Amino acid sequence: RTRTNPVEAKSVAAAVMDHARRQLQLPKEQWETLGVAAFSAAQMEAILNQLEIDRREDPSCEDFFSWPPHEPFFVKNLENVQGDERDVIFISIGYGRTADGYLTMSFGPLNRNGGERRLNVLISRARKRCEVFTPLCADDLDLARTNAAGVIALKTFLQYAATGQMDVAV
Repeated sequence: RTRTNPVEAKSVAAAVMDHARRQLQLPKEQWETLGVAAFSAAQMEAILNQLEIDRREDPSCEDFFSWPPHEPFFVKNLENVQGDERDVIFISIGYGRTADGYLTMSFGPLNRNGGERRLNVLISRARKRCEVFTPLCADDLDLARTNAAGVIALKTFLQYAATGQMDVAV
């Protein structure tokens, strides 16, 4: 019943800190740059707030967050991630089922006209890999309840993220 997924925000923030710690073990020229994209501004704020707490608790990672100067770490929402490439992109879907198990099939900008293009821009921001954080799987998305091209694309992407394979007609 909130506009955020606090459990997912904590998971994303923990993964960011783990990524930073792993990079600090390597020479700087081998570091993988990182960006986080959330589907909503509210989820972006939840991640930023949790990350601020985690960074205060473990300041040993601070060098990572400002390097390299031309491509520093970021957390942005889906609407603002265009043009920002990083080696690794963490994607926080943020949406999920209500306490009684209902899934609204509302995914913010993906439900609007051109939502599939927004998703494509997002997943193409990663030079090496995307990591997806969500309580949902592709089978949770009931395409009989929506005709939004962005949601259809999200279902395909979640299937690919889970299996590494695309269902394409031959």
